[in-house]
Amino acid sequence: MRLVSFAAPLARIGFLSGDSVVDLRNAYGLYLQERERVGNAAQVAAICVPDRLNDFIRLYSGNMRRFEGLMQYASEEMPRLLELGIAKPQSTTTLLAANPDPNKIICCGNSYARYLTEWGLPKEEWPQDVKISFLKSPASLIGHDAEIRFPPDSEQWDYENELAVVIGAHCSDIEEADASKYIFGYTILNDACVRDIPSWTGRYDSPRGKAGDTFAPLGPCITPAEFLPKSPNELRIRTTVDGEVRQDDTTAGLLWPVERIVAFVSRYMTLSPGDILSTGSTSGNALVCGKWLRPGQTIECEIEGIGLLRSKIARRQWNATL
Repeated sequence: MRLVSFAAPLARIGFLSGDSVVDLRNAYGLYLQERERVGNAAQVAAICVPDRLNDFIRLYSGNMRRFEGLMQYASEEMPRLLELGIAKPQSTTTLLAANPDPNKIICCGNSYARYLTEWGLPKEEWPQDVKISFLKSPASLIGHDAEIRFPPDSEQWDYENELAVVIGAHCSDIEEADASKYIFGYTILNDACVRDIPSWTGRYDSPRGKAGDTFAPLGPCITPAEFLPKSPNELRIRTTVDGEVRQDDTTAGLLWPVERIVAFVSRYMTLSPGDILSTGSTSGNALVCGKWLRPGQTIECEIEGIGLLRSKIARRQWNATL
């Protein structure tokens, strides 16, 4: 199962079935009525599938296989679901950020040996444990196929394809061995950023460089942990810009497993259902190769078991005087 948030026109929770986006609440109501013979199916579906994805995550983290019957039903009944408007072709559906309203977006950095080696950082200067680098604002979030709009006072526009953890349950100061109990699923975050900002602002990890509007493409979906095809520490990561491969690695290159990253962060920040914890980028970004993103380009970030997150590149315009 792969969950999405889509515009209808307000945000709705859905899931992907083939090339279609299925409205989860409406499909579940029809499933309950036809397959389970529930008389008040619409009311039950409205209770079981809340409006906010964070609430849905709180209810079903670790228990997403309960929807396998619905997934099978949707596959079998797709022509009728399309006719009823309960499903729509993905090509004509606006996908929002995989979670459009997280409480916080925490980004870890310097997490891959290949990245640090490519950057030329001596080993004695590598992080000794998980590096909590910065936060992004929910206002940074955009969905699949949306524009990353870089500010007009910069030219060095960069990308970082990162496996992002979606937190499933409230947690604080947890054991690494228990971390998987608090993970709802996984998605892709493109840590878009600006590199040529003045040193007095904080440079690479400053809010001006990292947390601008549209600087957090997230999606295209969330794969619940139960449906990930293999360990989150073994997934292939691949990034292309206009078809040119820029990043190609696996999460096996992380200096620390995903579970340790979650547990470490929980020591310092209480995590809530729906929070996004991005694990860092491997080698191949523009900071080293110098191939900065330009207006009109298309970047595609792909992670095994999750999907492909596509973004278009544009330049913002400022109208106010300062």
